[in-house]
Amino acid sequence: MARYVSDQNQVAFIYESGTYASVSGNGFWPGLVQSHDIDESMGVINLRYIGAGDRNVDQFVDGPEDYTGTLSLHPQNWRFLAFALGSCVDGGSPSPYTHVISETNSDNGNAFTSGVANPFMSFTLEDGHQFDATNGLNFVRTINGCVVNSLTISATQGEAATMEVNYIGQALSFGSEAVTSITEDTARPFLWKDFQLQIPSGTVYCEMTDFSWSINNNLEAPHYICGSRVIGAPIPLNRDYELTATFHGTSEHTKTLYDQYFTGGSTFNAMLQGIASTGSREIYVIMSGCKMTDMSAPSPVEGVNTQSITINPATCVVHVNDLTELYNPW
Repeated sequence: MARYVSDQNQVAFIYESGTYASVSGNGFWPGLVQSHDIDESMGVINLRYIGAGDRNVDQFVDGPEDYTGTLSLHPQNWRFLAFALGSCVDGGSPSPYTHVISETNSDNGNAFTSGVANPFMSFTLEDGHQFDATNGLNFVRTINGCVVNSLTISATQGEAATMEVNYIGQALSFGSEAVTSITEDTARPFLWKDFQLQIPSGTVYCEMTDFSWSINNNLEAPHYICGSRVIGAPIPLNRDYELTATFHGTSEHTKTLYDQYFTGGSTFNAMLQGIASTGSREIYVIMSGCKMTDMSAPSPVEGVNTQSITINPATCVVHVNDLTELYNPW
């Protein structure tokens, strides 16, 4: 008997290219993974019918297979943002390298996947519980055809930043073989202190205590009447952005947030920047056409007054400088 203990777990990231759900190339270190949860549904259909003569289920039928998952990590680079927004232009040589990550729409093709069925880049995740591959004692699940449904970047004062990737996959295979070999990235993750929020761009809110920025692609996972239990390529529907943040209240910023942007209704641009190392490890999330849709400013009996806001950007583009040569498969 083998006992699986978490210190031997591994999650590997592998590119796909050519056709949707077709793995290509070597494995990569995804970041400082904190958890990986796979939700597997075999879609069992319970059938009852007249004439069986009892109150029980009469047949169990294999229905649609659905695979979704959540990968939570402390980010060392921003590769998954390219999968979430859909388009990335890599540049710069030698390092630091540049990555301009922008939105893709339903009528945009994909440079790395043939056809128009999947406008987003897809990837494979391998989740391994290790004990002894030579004796067939590993527990390895590989999810192909992963597409980012939603992605959240968040940070709280005094802690490492967190990235949560929610994805939809097409198919899962199981084995007991050795896990894919990947090289650990020892760069420190992005921390709370690396980030600043500017509303509008150029005006820094230094009293921020936490933030969360998210994109939701609202993917539809079709089960076509086409001889297969697994999904076809996920279909991106309406795209939603949301930024939430909490601040210690100040006379400099509270009135502006409330009077100009919340009740006043002004639209504005904003920028969330993270700089782990100037010039070589930077991210700039540039948000345009922003609207403040919610603001709370409670009056407590003690402590520092805080304000919480919710912003919905109309569009976003991300600029990254780092030491990773490619965010694209090639």
